[in-house]
Amino acid sequence: MSELNLIGTGLRTVAMLAIVLGLLVLVLYLMKRFLFINRGAKGDLLIKILSSLHLSPKERIEVIEISGEKIVLGITPGNITFLTKLNDLPGEMGEAGGNSED
Repeated sequence: MSELNLIGTGLRTVAMLAIVLGLLVLVLYLMKRFLFINRGAKGDLLIKILSSLHLSPKERIEVIEISGEKIVLGITPGNITFLTKLNDLPGEMGEAGGNSED
């Protein structure tokens, strides 16, 4: 008789655990869906990482694009530093040094 009670208690425990885990997954999905809205109208991210160069295990230089502007950042564990703003990426056809010849 005690084995039957033990099995029933075990099944109830597993069922409650499944319900709690299901609710956790549902809440996390809803948080991701509605609270973390970092996307533009087309589903594109507002901030894009275009390039990254690791200088050491904890230091890197990144080229990012924010609203169409290309920015170079120096990133360390304790600091993010603005380095420069790019007009054109190397290899692109267009203005060179701000001079245009038509």
